[in-house]
Amino acid sequence: MRYLTSVLVVLSTALWLGGLVALFVLALAVFRHSGLDRETAGRATSAMFVVFGRAQLAVGAVALIAAFLAYLPGKGRASVALFAILALGVVGAIVFNMVIVPKMEAMRMAGESQSQTFRTWHGYSMMLLTAMTATLLVAALVVPAICRGLLGHRSQAST
Repeated sequence: MRYLTSVLVVLSTALWLGGLVALFVLALAVFRHSGLDRETAGRATSAMFVVFGRAQLAVGAVALIAAFLAYLPGKGRASVALFAILALGVVGAIVFNMVIVPKMEAMRMAGESQSQTFRTWHGYSMMLLTAMTATLLVAALVVPAICRGLLGHRSQAST
């Protein structure tokens, strides 16, 4: 069970952080290197943000469950810290999905993607996703301690 928990912690954290980084890189690539006009590029990236927003809720839930399972064997501080960090990330994901994406999608569908209000919300989106990326980077730095704790207990029990 400890090995499975370690795998879940590593994969969910890496997948979530990697997804955030990929989202930045791919959205930038669509606008700068695709050759698409701004409106078409906006529709394409909009779809990416909507799909990623939903996916990160699922990955965040798995990450929280994995962090909780990591807490059970040793009840260590690192697992509590990881759970708190991931919970902060999940709050960001919820805000992104329930507030930012619907607002920006409504404005985009209404043809207001060039408005100052849209640019303001785009700024909020960028700030939130950047903060979430930094949060997940911190979580990724805690993951090795979690794995050492989980797998170290296993090797000590067998000696």
